[in-house]
Amino acid sequence: MRHLTLPETEACQRMENRICDLPDDLLVRILLFVPTTKEAVATAVLSKRWRHVWTMLHELVFKDEGSESVGSFIEKSLQLHKAPKLLRLIVELGPRSHVDVDVMKLIENAVNRGVELLDFMLLWNADPTRFPKSLYTCDTLVFLTLSNKILVDVSSPVRLPSLLYLRLFYVVYKDEDSLVRLLSSSPALENLAVERHKDDNLTNFTIKVSSLKTLYYTWADEDEDEDEDEEQEQEEDDDDLIGSLVIDSPALTKLDLMDVWEDCLIENMACLNDASIHSVHNPDDKFLRSLSCYIYLTQSMLMLCFFFPSYQQVACCNDIKFSRLIELYFWPDTSVDWLEPLMFLLQNSPNLKTLVINTVSTFLPLPPSWNQPNSVPGCLSSHLEIFGWRYYDGREDEKQLLTYILTNSKCLKTVEISLMEDPNLEERQKEVESMPRISTSCRLLFPTEMECRSNETVTSL
Repeated sequence: MRHLTLPETEACQRMENRICDLPDDLLVRILLFVPTTKEAVATAVLSKRWRHVWTMLHELVFKDEGSESVGSFIEKSLQLHKAPKLLRLIVELGPRSHVDVDVMKLIENAVNRGVELLDFMLLWNADPTRFPKSLYTCDTLVFLTLSNKILVDVSSPVRLPSLLYLRLFYVVYKDEDSLVRLLSSSPALENLAVERHKDDNLTNFTIKVSSLKTLYYTWADEDEDEDEDEEQEQEEDDDDLIGSLVIDSPALTKLDLMDVWEDCLIENMACLNDASIHSVHNPDDKFLRSLSCYIYLTQSMLMLCFFFPSYQQVACCNDIKFSRLIELYFWPDTSVDWLEPLMFLLQNSPNLKTLVINTVSTFLPLPPSWNQPNSVPGCLSSHLEIFGWRYYDGREDEKQLLTYILTNSKCLKTVEISLMEDPNLEERQKEVESMPRISTSCRLLFPTEMECRSNETVTSL
């Protein structure tokens, strides 16, 4: 290790003095870049000047790193903390923390000091923990994230007038009324994200918030190691106990649904202009009609992503029109016959400008039956400008569909084909290039040329 020379040592001391001469508010801002409160507290040993700087932080971040004394560290930190306001409190507690961490006291402290952002993740092995009633009557709270072993037990009175952002990740609810009270007590709520698991104690999930603008809703993935018999038994149980998801939010503009197992109903959403639907397992006539009715096209492009395993149900609703649908990203379940439902969507989406098919799947592909429709969908003859196919495999049914689209899409400007990797890659590329195209002005792109655009598509999905 190189030793500093005397001039270098003096330069470091002068730099240290300059930092120490900064006013308290600037030193506090510097400490805000430190990842956790534990590291901020450690700066107290730098010099007398730094001894009490951390106590003026308006943000505290406690993350359990496996230490058995995390509870005593949190308690002592709060005793020494002198800032008049505690605006942000972020807490992540591990498996053993429940032994010595007083969660109630910690939240009461934050609420009493005007907390604006509260982010709690309880990863411990104990039962779900109730939070104090004062949390649900906090006038200053703007951002609230509750994750994992937390029991959402909301009783009257409830009032969260400033809450704009709410995250509920894998929590447990005391009952349906607790959820309803929490949402109805938040008159300014604009952004809601929900991630559920099968043991959260709810059958029916109702989201009725007049101010809500953005909603993300999903279920946790099943255990990948679960054997087929257990999966089949679970699916049968789910069918017997299927509940409902009701969304009634008139100001909603962006909707993202993923892995929805319950019956889903969309109501009163005239402002919706961006909807991503990934795997709704029980789509029915009522759901599709509500979706098609409430999509409203604004100046920005609309993206609607379908990924419905039960496409037979979708195909039966052949009188539902998606007249406002502009972009369709179609991820079929290749274990079912998906060509007929796709043609149904095209026939009922007369203004479609962008169509992207993604046939990547973990299932063994079932060759779908190709029945060429009697009439060409209106979107192909007059509107479709961009067509993409990711993981095109070149099977006979895929060739027939691709040929049909290329020979009937008069307005095509760009065709992007991402080929499945195999020894005959070059041969299949030449085969695609030789297919006739009715639009003489369209560009045909392959993986190297479309890499950037395809990455953007995946990100948007």
